[in-house]
Amino acid sequence: MAGKEAVVFILDTFPSMNSPYPKDSESTRLSQAKRAVINAIADQSWRSKTHECGCIVLKTGLTHHHMAVMDGIDDENALGYYFRKVARGKKVHVDLDDEVHFPNLIEFDLNRITPQTLRAISHVCSTSDESNADVMQGDLCDGLIVAADALYQRTNGKKFKRKIVLFTDAEHKVSVDGSQLQAVLDGLNKMECEVIVVGIGFDDEKDFSSIAKSSDDAGIKQEDDDDDLDQPDKITSNDAPTAEESDSNIKEEGDVDNEDMEDLKMESDSKARVKRENQMLLMSIAKETGGCVLATNGADIEDTLQRKMPSKAGRKNAQRYETDFHIAPNLTVAVRLAKMTEQCNLPSLKKGAVQFDPESGDALRDGAGELMTHDTGTLTRHFEAEQLEAGIENEVPLDMRVDAYRYGCDLIPVGKMDLAGINAAFAGDTNRSIEMIGYLGRDDVVDSGLLMGPAYCVVGGKESNKSRSAVAALAQAMDEMGKVGFCRLVKTKNGGAPIIGALFPMPSDGGRYLQFLQLPFADDVQHFQNRDMDPFTGSEEQVQTCEDLIDSLMLPDGDFERVSNPTFKAYRQMIVDFAMNAVPKKEELREEGLPEENIVLAAQPKPLCEFDATKILAKKASGKISAFLEEFPLQETKEDEKKKKYWGDDV
Repeated sequence: MAGKEAVVFILDTFPSMNSPYPKDSESTRLSQAKRAVINAIADQSWRSKTHECGCIVLKTGLTHHHMAVMDGIDDENALGYYFRKVARGKKVHVDLDDEVHFPNLIEFDLNRITPQTLRAISHVCSTSDESNADVMQGDLCDGLIVAADALYQRTNGKKFKRKIVLFTDAEHKVSVDGSQLQAVLDGLNKMECEVIVVGIGFDDEKDFSSIAKSSDDAGIKQEDDDDDLDQPDKITSNDAPTAEESDSNIKEEGDVDNEDMEDLKMESDSKARVKRENQMLLMSIAKETGGCVLATNGADIEDTLQRKMPSKAGRKNAQRYETDFHIAPNLTVAVRLAKMTEQCNLPSLKKGAVQFDPESGDALRDGAGELMTHDTGTLTRHFEAEQLEAGIENEVPLDMRVDAYRYGCDLIPVGKMDLAGINAAFAGDTNRSIEMIGYLGRDDVVDSGLLMGPAYCVVGGKESNKSRSAVAALAQAMDEMGKVGFCRLVKTKNGGAPIIGALFPMPSDGGRYLQFLQLPFADDVQHFQNRDMDPFTGSEEQVQTCEDLIDSLMLPDGDFERVSNPTFKAYRQMIVDFAMNAVPKKEELREEGLPEENIVLAAQPKPLCEFDATKILAKKASGKISAFLEEFPLQETKEDEKKKKYWGDDV
């Protein structure tokens, strides 16, 4: 699989995209779609600096893309300024020049991601209204053609994983040239580029990524037998009502109310037909490219996109290491060891000296678009504390410094080589290894509550079929007997202090493997005493109420694996906000840092209990929660103020 990714987002700005979404909310279809685009681009930026993203805006009065460059538009900042002027009420001039290729489209070039791109996309708005929307070109088919050409021009002959993501409510009329569109789809298939359609207000969705393409498919006709919609004879969209339909809508003369109602019905039917036919067209395009159609009928648009393009920022790909597995005395096989879980921490700040142009004052960038910086170092100096308080800077010489451990009332000097010698004593004959000591009952180990992370995966050797068979057979035997292996693991390449743990047999679709979970040494266990617990003396009804509450709050299988760390989400949101909304240099260089309220506003932190899964479960279990509160009514207790005691009070 290619390491680099190239994604082009297509954003529909037809006036219908300004409708509230969900209904009776302050956000709109367009605002949610923009947020999904910005966060998806930001995620690509977090994952790798080599990923490239672009964005094409449909139904704009201005025309500017790589096939029709407009004079005076130098970068994304100029495009962002255009949208800001439109948002302030500037009258839009609709470009109707027939000689322009694919008019009424604006393109943010497919390139490495910069903060300027995010800022410009955040200002995108609808530049059309009911008076000029129908005369504007730049429909979703035009945007798809321009996006496909941009991917070809930028990534042809290079190793990229390509995607096109379209956000639309499919409520504008589309003009389709079947032969031209088919040629574009053939080109996308050659580039192995899938089309992901995020359909706002769609009823049906389909994922074609796992369906093999038929070799005798002709054109891009919809051939899904499960589709309840009638398929038109050819790929066209938005046909006018037929004469028979018009005749059937004729009412008696003078019946004004009936005529008005019928006009509204015809208009509604026409919009519904446009949306229905566009949905079928998009379903065909997704099927032809092995993509998918995601329906967001009231659901959050960003969450819907996450189902197909999950956020991967901060995730690490597990590396497999060759390891010797000593199953028994004189029985050793080569296996591969990979870490399955690891606690992630916020990345450390990067320190460096940025180079600036002495004339313009702008930061310098190299040919790849990266900032030109100089490395910086840290120099630590040690002074005698007593003399430093007296104002005398008497630095301690290097040959007079030593590290030490406190032992009673003494300090025992220990050097770095001494500590290295302790680890070297455990190196043994081999470097990285797993040694089976014996076997334990699986239930005894699980019920002990002493299992620790991280988890490691043990699979057979890459070049040895016998090794893979041995691991699979051992896992199957342990599973059937209800046993786990008690083993010793040396993780590091150059040997080192070992750890102990349990090897659990694990089944999977690809076969069986072993999973290592660490167990503590006796020195690691913290001994404490629990106070005596009061026995439960309630009724059977109270027990049943608790059982009903638990059943109503059960999570679907696997949902615990999708809980994101809220600290990381707030951190990434803050960085993206700072990138899009540049902080003035005076505030940036303040010694006390930015005000706390500015950071909270940028990060938008949300605790774990505020996420959608918890809200959905709480709503689902509201009746059981009320029943629980009736059985166990809460009582407010007041804590008595503790009176301070002083020496001699009890005398």
